[in-house]
Amino acid sequence: MSPTQGSEPAADMTTESDRRPAQPRRRPERSSKRPPPTAATGPAGRRGRSGRTGRTGYGRGEARFGMAMATPALVVTLLLLGYPLVYSFWVSLHEQTLGSRAPARWVGIDNYTAVLGDPVFLPSLTRTVLFAAAVVLGTLLLGTVFALALNQEFRGRSVVRGVLILPWSLSQITLALTFGWIFNSTFGPLNGALQQAGVIDKYVAWFASGRVALTVMAVAFVWSLVPFATLLILGALQTVPEDLHKAARIDGAGPVRRFFFVTLPWIRDTVLVVSVLALINAFLAFALIYILTGGGPGTETTLLSWWGYTTAFRDLDLGKGAAIFYLMTLAMVLLAALTALVIRGPRRNREGRTA
Repeated sequence: MSPTQGSEPAADMTTESDRRPAQPRRRPERSSKRPPPTAATGPAGRRGRSGRTGRTGYGRGEARFGMAMATPALVVTLLLLGYPLVYSFWVSLHEQTLGSRAPARWVGIDNYTAVLGDPVFLPSLTRTVLFAAAVVLGTLLLGTVFALALNQEFRGRSVVRGVLILPWSLSQITLALTFGWIFNSTFGPLNGALQQAGVIDKYVAWFASGRVALTVMAVAFVWSLVPFATLLILGALQTVPEDLHKAARIDGAGPVRRFFFVTLPWIRDTVLVVSVLALINAFLAFALIYILTGGGPGTETTLLSWWGYTTAFRDLDLGKGAAIFYLMTLAMVLLAALTALVIRGPRRNREGRTA
């Protein structure tokens, strides 16, 4: 017996598949169709080496066309707003008398220190802030109540909405004359009605008291701003999804809880817009003071806007008047920022709510 006898030869150990010739590996066929462009891979989302979003020639041309169309409006806006702002700031840094041919003299911040040290400044600022707070709160409260009422279905709702706009369409001069007639101490209908009802014995001089006069002006201002606020809030109310109210009803929430936890958070941005607009209008109140009180009695109804006007155009001190208006603008911006912070909350809280 040979040494290999009893064992199979090595060639017999190979399998049938090993004896087959090697077949070349076929690569998977690529689809000739490219995937549709998406926001990340499409022409608008394609990014170059610099990481900036690329634009097609059509997109760049459209952007240039938009800029060309907006440029005239931007130039006019800069001329109408930018130039007066810069020039009035330049005036506030100079001593300049209205009507004088003498050149303006550079005084730096002396006009601002004179305003801050004037005994009229602090009472006027306090009075202006209180007046603005009363106007903002009254406008928001009444505007929200009227908007909630007009958001309900009832007969004649369209007519009521039309009538509601009338006070807003009146000019400030007409508004001041109307309220001056109503509260007139000699022939005012309010005095006549109260006397007929037995509330007062004789006619009352409403504008003889500074507090009463300021309250009347605040009421007149709220009366003129409420229609605009109502329209804005009514528009926001109609965007609240009904599903949210249905879910709140299922959870057992009543009308008050649904308003504070469903409706009010949804219309928060509109409430902020109404508040800021009412604040700006209150700070710029002028016609009512000019016609009703003239800043009196004494200086009890003198707001910053009226003080700036009398300083610049009665006392002919343009530099100090401009400084008063710039400080008034600064106070208005700070209060607007505070209002936004109170209504919308800090940024961290907003991110937590939206997360």
